[in-house]
Formats: sequence, structure tokens, C-alpha cells
Amino acid sequence: MARAWVARSKDDAKKWTTFWYDPDGKQRQKSFETKKRADDHRKRKEQELDAGTYLDDRLGKQPVTAVWEQWTNQRKLENSTKKQYRSILNTTIEPFFKARSIVSLKVADIEQWLLWMETDRKLSARTRRQRFSFFSGMMDWAVVNEIIGRNPCKKIKHAGSRAKEIREHKSKARRLTTREVLAALDGAPPRYRAMLWLMAGCGLRIGEAMAVSRDQIDFKAEVLRVDFQIEEDGETEPGKNSALQRRHIKARDEEEPGRVVPLPPNVAFELRRHIKNHGVWGPERLLFPNVSRTGYLYASYFYRQIWMVALSKGEVTYCKPHSMRHYYGSRLLYAGVPENVCGRLDGSQQYGRVARALPLHL
Repeated sequence: MARAWVARSKDDAKKWTTFWYDPDGKQRQKSFETKKRADDHRKRKEQELDAGTYLDDRLGKQPVTAVWEQWTNQRKLENSTKKQYRSILNTTIEPFFKARSIVSLKVADIEQWLLWMETDRKLSARTRRQRFSFFSGMMDWAVVNEIIGRNPCKKIKHAGSRAKEIREHKSKARRLTTREVLAALDGAPPRYRAMLWLMAGCGLRIGEAMAVSRDQIDFKAEVLRVDFQIEEDGETEPGKNSALQRRHIKARDEEEPGRVVPLPPNVAFELRRHIKNHGVWGPERLLFPNVSRTGYLYASYFYRQIWMVALSKGEVTYCKPHSMRHYYGSRLLYAGVPENVCGRLDGSQQYGRVARALPLHL
């Protein structure tokens, strides 16, 4: 029995219909204006069936946006990551591709999208490169799941130069001076000032600083154990009011669940003063709960009510909170810590003594 054949359409004698059986044995069909086009389609389907590369035409007709959502939902992602992917969909995928089917995308379409992100959306090379990487990953997933036959992103050679991205990032990066760091620390709300000290003096990220507990601090050994962070809980829908959890940080490997960083005397002094004035909260003995002391601190609250207030009162030109961590790294380099070690920002024995001697005594 033939797996594919052509016959006149029953509904319209002027049209020709290609019939074929898919790998599951179900009969499929598609109509064309001419017999030649119908026969070409028959040949293509026979080739796909013979080569084991058969694709269901109906799947390829799905909008790019629908496939993006499928790709997102079928992966095991933290809610914070899902929120990021939804933002990318709403800001740079749906506005450009609209209702375009995924099978219709060509190399030229991807190139136009990259140009649109640069000229219309004014996105940096780093952001464009990141979003192209995510989009290409989605297209690879669509190929594996037999939605499309090829990924046009693979032929894009100028999606974003890594070297150019690094140069651009360095040229625009805000390099805080010690004077600026001091001013921001002085302008921060007293209840959360020590949190900024941890970011500038120990290189902590925002989530790590929010999760610091009394048990992580060893004043006698002058070290701080960094192995927890505050994150969305992974179950509640993402958003401003999503639930939070204090969880173990993502480990580099099983043998290295966290890191230990040197605790400079000035940071230790600020932590002692904070504990004396504000105490600790909850069974985890957190140093920085939310302002009402009823739960964990939200990053949105930190940004508006702590970080922006610190910059405003300190009269410091705007920069992101991560600049504090960059400042810490720059001080390590200044103190002679090798760059390959400094990049890890941990408390290894290689530079523990050097880091304690940092000219960071603000």
C-alpha cells in the first residue's frame, strides 16, 4: 500500500490533494492549486517517511509565541527564571514575530529580529546575545520535538560578538570609588546598613546578603560562610507577591556546597553593632528580615527602599546593587589576588590572608 498519493480534491475539482499516512498510521492530507505542487509535496513526505525525519505540518504552523511557552513550561525552571522568560516573550518576541508560524522563520527573519532589538529596542550587545541564545535553545527544542526540521539560528554568524560585548560592558560599567561606597553606606537605612557592608566588604550578592544568619558568622575566626540565599519558592506563581524561601545556594559541585569568605574587621564591627541594635529574627536567626519582621526581605523592597535611598542620600550617581560586589572584586585585584582566583570571590586558603589585608577599611 502506497504511503503517499495524489488525487483530485472531492470538494473542489480544480484542486489536487496529497494524501499520506504518518508514522502512527493516521491518514493526513493537504490540498494544492496545482497537481505539480501536490506531487512535490507527496515526494517530500515520502522522503521524510523513508529518512525518519517526518514532521507534522500542523505542529509547524504554531505561532512562535506558542512554541516559546511550551518550551518554557516543559522545562524544570525556578519561578524567577520563568518570570524572566515571560518578560523576554512580552518585550522582544511577541512584538516582533507576532502571529508568525515557527516553520516560516528563515535566517533573514532572525537577522532582522537581531537588528530590530538593536535599533528599535536599543538593547545592549550583551542582552541581545543572551536573548538570541535563549531563542536558539527554543528552536533546538522544536527540532528535537519534530515541530520544525531545522534551526535557522545555527546559520547566524553575527548574533553578537563576545569580545565586543566585553569591551562595551567594560566601557559602560560603573566603577565605584571608596568615597562613593562610603557615601552609600552612610545613606543607607540603619536597619539594613550592615547588609550593604556585606556586599561591599565580603562580595555578597543581594540574595546572599538577605539570607545571612547569625550562625553563618564566625567572629573569632574572622570568616563568613555563604551557603544560603533568598529566592522565590519555585512553586508559587512568579511576581511581586510570590512567596520566598531561604534555600541553599547553587553549588559548583557536590564537594563545594557554598563558600567561606574572609570577614574584614570593619564589616565584623558593623555586624556586631547591627545584632546589638536590631537583634536576629526567626528560627534561622536572620539578620535582615523584612521591615515588619514578619518574613523574608523582597528584592523589590531592597531596591526601592534601601538601595535607591542609599544612593540618593549619599548623592551617588546611579548604579546597580551588583556594583558593590564589583567593588569588592576590584579591591581584591588591588591587593594582589590573582584574577583567576579573584573571579571566584570565595575564601580559599590561597588568598585568605591577603583579602583580610585589603585596603578596604572604609
